Amino acid sequence: MKKFIILVVVILAFFTIDHPLIKEPREKLLGEGIGFLSDASKVNRSPAANMAKNRISSQLKLSESEGEYVEKTFTTDDSVQLFHLRYCRERDLNLYFYDDRLNTVCKIVTDALEQKRAK
Repeated sequence: MKKFIILVVVILAFFTIDHPLIKEPREKLLGEGIGFLSDASKVNRSPAANMAKNRISSQLKLSESEGEYVEKTFTTDDSVQLFHLRYCRERDLNLYFYDDRLNTVCKIVTDALEQKRAK
């Protein structure tokens, strides 16, 4: 029990002391840890979602908000299918794409889903 308490005190001291000998390695260690966690939490896109996102980005000139929307929307194959159902088949109103741009996005999404089914 004493060893545990000593360990807790040492860890608390490590995080609270602002002496340059302790502060610099601590910030380096925390920076590396946060960098590792951020890399680990990046989204691994599904094949159809990745294909659709890449084609949309290359065929259409996207504004910043449209680019963010595409990044958030096309993350998994299920989200691509949901987009296709809502905006391509049921023709719901999309705040980012409409008219010819929506038709282009729908064609790209349909092609990506067909290629996914073919595999």
